[in-house]
Amino acid sequence: MPLPTPEGRQKEVLCLPEKGHYVVLGTAGSGKTTLAIHRAAYLANRLKSKEKVLLVTFNKSLVTYLNSLTENNLYKVDVRNYHWFARGYLDHRGMLGWGDIVPSMDYNKENKKLTFIKQAISEVTDVYCKNSTLSRAPEVFYEEISWIQKMGISSLDEYIDAERIGRSGTRITRDKRKYFFTVYERYLDIRERNDYRFDWDDLAHTVKSELENDNDDKMYKHIIIDEGQDLSPVMLQSLALAVPEDGSITFFGDVAQQIYGGRISWRNAGLNVTKNEIWKFDQNYRNSKEIADLAIAISKQPFFKQSADLVTPKEPVASGPKPVLAEFHNENTELKWVVRNAAKLGEGQTVAILMRTRQSLKKLRNLLKEQRVFPQELDGDLKRWNSKPGVSIGTYHSAKGLEFDAVMIPYCSADRLPDEDKITALEDRDEALGEESKLIYVAVTRARRLLAMSYTGQVTEIIPQDDSLYLKREIEK
Repeated sequence: MPLPTPEGRQKEVLCLPEKGHYVVLGTAGSGKTTLAIHRAAYLANRLKSKEKVLLVTFNKSLVTYLNSLTENNLYKVDVRNYHWFARGYLDHRGMLGWGDIVPSMDYNKENKKLTFIKQAISEVTDVYCKNSTLSRAPEVFYEEISWIQKMGISSLDEYIDAERIGRSGTRITRDKRKYFFTVYERYLDIRERNDYRFDWDDLAHTVKSELENDNDDKMYKHIIIDEGQDLSPVMLQSLALAVPEDGSITFFGDVAQQIYGGRISWRNAGLNVTKNEIWKFDQNYRNSKEIADLAIAISKQPFFKQSADLVTPKEPVASGPKPVLAEFHNENTELKWVVRNAAKLGEGQTVAILMRTRQSLKKLRNLLKEQRVFPQELDGDLKRWNSKPGVSIGTYHSAKGLEFDAVMIPYCSADRLPDEDKITALEDRDEALGEESKLIYVAVTRARRLLAMSYTGQVTEIIPQDDSLYLKREIEK
């Protein structure tokens, strides 16, 4: 599919100097991804013979989508997700072998990292006996250890002194941090005992440390970061070290869609950017006015955490139907309604069914199969992007950076959102509401013209309760 031609101030970003750090902040639908591709092509065309450009993002399915937009023919540009870059670099340095990374799931379908953390808590508890801090949910330790890793913290003193950006809701006082850090250190020991050197959250710290002492020629002259709000500070720091002094970093991001980094700004990531090197785009080219109105309303809710970098979108000119908000009396009827309508819409346009968790997708697959609908799965195994009319399914996370003619979001019920596991991990309902509202914002803004949300029983408080935003329907059968 042909890329839109940059217009107005977009052309100025496209032709920014080839040396230095630049930040481009934009609202959903403002063309950040398109501009990132154009910027990569522009810089690649000006390279010397052996130099290359890296276009990097977090989401694997987005990498597949980006490659489809470029038709895999961007000369001298590698389109990769961050972990591909990290694994490739560590392998090149002889630091990564087969099976060195803790897998996301074990045979019991539980996150193996969480399994090791539970074991670490048990072993540390044997030392400290029954301590109230160690009796907190393992998910709390999981979230905190991941935060420690994403911030690049390597000592107890550093952890005690750290301002806990993005984790304000979790009540961990400084005098209790030693217990969390002891569990973290024991987790690392257990991980090593099981022949794992890394997990997905601390690869970036190792890459950063290695790059600080790497005097070899850099593989990439320029790095373009798309959906940069999803990368941790240490990821961004490592990428900044991965270009030569006469190279460039261009960061494209939207803090309203920040669902991985816990509201950690690029400002905390060591990018050397002056005020004149920050560009903001507020025109929404993707969503209809009605969908944009809902997205804006979501971003104005009290638990949607604001930021100095948040770009408030202008309402699009193009109009369309109001988002549907459908009420059901049981979830079976709800999901069958979603599948039936998605199958019909998918005959002539691109449709996505987006859900909060991967577990929720299992029943959805079976119902689609009964309708003889075989969807495109938005996950890391997606090798080739299908832009033809049809149905795609995935989680809110997996849809980052993507867009569809129509989007359907089932299970917007009070007993499903916010996710109970997230509340447990954060120990704070308001904090969970804030993070989950970012996810709903992402899901809603994937739709160009048609949007249908549905729930059973009581609707979640995460979405605005203003009836004027929706076409409401109550469906019994």
